[in-house]
Amino acid sequence: MLLRFKYYIIATLSLIVVISSQSAVLATPREVVKWSKLGAHLVEKSVVIESMPVIDCPDGIDSESAEHLVCQVIENTFYKWKEYEFFNAAGETRLAIEMIKPEPGLLTAVEAQVLLNGSKLWERQPLESPDSLVVCPCPLDHPKTKNPVCKTPQIYREVTPLEVSVSNVDDTTIGVVPRSAGVMEFDDESVMRESIHDNDDRLRVTNTTSYPWNTICYLSFDMNRDNYRGSGTLISPLCVLTCGHNVWDQDLGVWSRDVKVTAGQYQYSEGEPIDKPYGTVSYSSVDTSRGYVNGSGTGEYDYGVVKLQESFTGISTFIPLVYDASPTIVHVVGYPGAVKDEYNSYGMWYDYGQVIGYEGDNNRIMLHVVDTSPGQSGSPVWTYDSVTESYRLVAIHIFGDRRENGACRLVSANEPDISGWMMDSVSYTHFAYIPYFSKDSSSGCWIGLAFTNRNKAENSFEVNYYGNSGSHLGSETGTIAANGQVAFVPDTADVTEGWLKISSTAPLNGLAMIGESAPSTMFDIDLKTSLHRKFLFTYLAADQNWRSIVLLCNPNSSVANITCKYYNGDGLLIDQIPSTIPSNGSVQHDLYTLFQRELEGSMVIESSRPVTAFLLYENKFTTWKAGLSAVPLD
Repeated sequence: MLLRFKYYIIATLSLIVVISSQSAVLATPREVVKWSKLGAHLVEKSVVIESMPVIDCPDGIDSESAEHLVCQVIENTFYKWKEYEFFNAAGETRLAIEMIKPEPGLLTAVEAQVLLNGSKLWERQPLESPDSLVVCPCPLDHPKTKNPVCKTPQIYREVTPLEVSVSNVDDTTIGVVPRSAGVMEFDDESVMRESIHDNDDRLRVTNTTSYPWNTICYLSFDMNRDNYRGSGTLISPLCVLTCGHNVWDQDLGVWSRDVKVTAGQYQYSEGEPIDKPYGTVSYSSVDTSRGYVNGSGTGEYDYGVVKLQESFTGISTFIPLVYDASPTIVHVVGYPGAVKDEYNSYGMWYDYGQVIGYEGDNNRIMLHVVDTSPGQSGSPVWTYDSVTESYRLVAIHIFGDRRENGACRLVSANEPDISGWMMDSVSYTHFAYIPYFSKDSSSGCWIGLAFTNRNKAENSFEVNYYGNSGSHLGSETGTIAANGQVAFVPDTADVTEGWLKISSTAPLNGLAMIGESAPSTMFDIDLKTSLHRKFLFTYLAADQNWRSIVLLCNPNSSVANITCKYYNGDGLLIDQIPSTIPSNGSVQHDLYTLFQRELEGSMVIESSRPVTAFLLYENKFTTWKAGLSAVPLD
């Protein structure tokens, strides 16, 4: 019986003490390095160009004979290429590469060197404290492998690991955590025993700010009002690859909701604080294969994606994905709840072992004996490629049974789905913000948007709407012709007030028009294309007749602490008031109310997080309104 590792989270989570950043450290607008600039970019980053076993790709090569189909996001650009294997006189493998995206063509050896060295950028991120790490050996006499080229990454090994022989556990303690404990439930009591092969020799990972651990994600989500956990892998800035059953329940026909993603989470031992070095990001949407939704397959189509509202910072190149690979040794890492002597772990755990076969429709299911347990559904399954000397993702872990564990292979048939998700997350490279909007038909509040595309090519855009509290209210997409313009009323629910984020494939100009129908009033806010930690408002007017209202939005997944500093006309600091903006939220401060005094002078706003701001003037005795943009000081 195939057992999907769907894993419950119960209220005992409230007892966990969380340290470090609890929200994502958000990236600034992502720099996109085009293929034509990749070689120069490597030089600028002082990357030592490794010699790669490549040759000029010959003309007339049979595209059906490629050994590997590879997809990867390299410096925020989506790449897709085929690798062909040739052999020199000494019998050594040499690769010829045909690029499919972003620019189709047969690569010369020099170009192939650039591509493969760019591909390994994700492995070259500096370790934060290398002296504290231990290289885990990969002995040739390991009970699970005889592989002479197994190259195990640097990981933390416990000083006194406890090897538990699960095969000796009797039925009175099977499952490790009794249901009466109220910590978690398994789909089947035997799932722990059926997922461990020989001894549980998984290793704890704690250096999660280095590759590849910084791309491994802990997932929490709701499905039909139950709480679950799982694992996944960042494969592009806004795309987490996971299993289909983490995002869609075939039996109930429901999608997961309230998905939270934490990259690089670790815990030194059960009960210790949970460290989240990159924080947590909420999802914008989830998706899976058509075959999995239709129920036409289980494991063969059990792959899915979590798309994020915001990206994590510090990484712009991600693990390459290889399709139709048939490795003999694989590595699996994720977030099991019960592992070794821990029954409620929130740490990252790693193991490797043999592939023992393939089954299912067109061999889409990879069978392996790597130790896993509930919570690891969606874990990446990667292999070490000895030719390019790099790690490559080849499957997604999905189940365990009495004989072996299983993974959904990456095959050519599911490549279009996954590549589409990856390309969606890197297509928007420019960002703008409107720090305030209001839409309430009952009171006559309205908003209109107008964008202009002064570019020589069509521009795609996405507008995301957020409430004051940080709730995501919806989104809509569109395109603008070259040198074209669009104007529209946002499609959001009534009785909403908040801010907007606009993402686009090229720079946009534009504004938001905001007003009330009765009495008839209107003001406009231009698109804010940068975020700052320090602003100046050059003039304030706050008394019995005038209101000065500061409008601020915080496009970050952590609270922004702000300070409003009031200076009089002589330049003296008269008063300063602290305040906060919720994560992904916004605030509106009436300065007369905030300072409890008349104001005439200027104001400086300082923030712990990059934000944007606008000052609205309103006369109490007329319908006149006007605005003033904040001047960045940082």
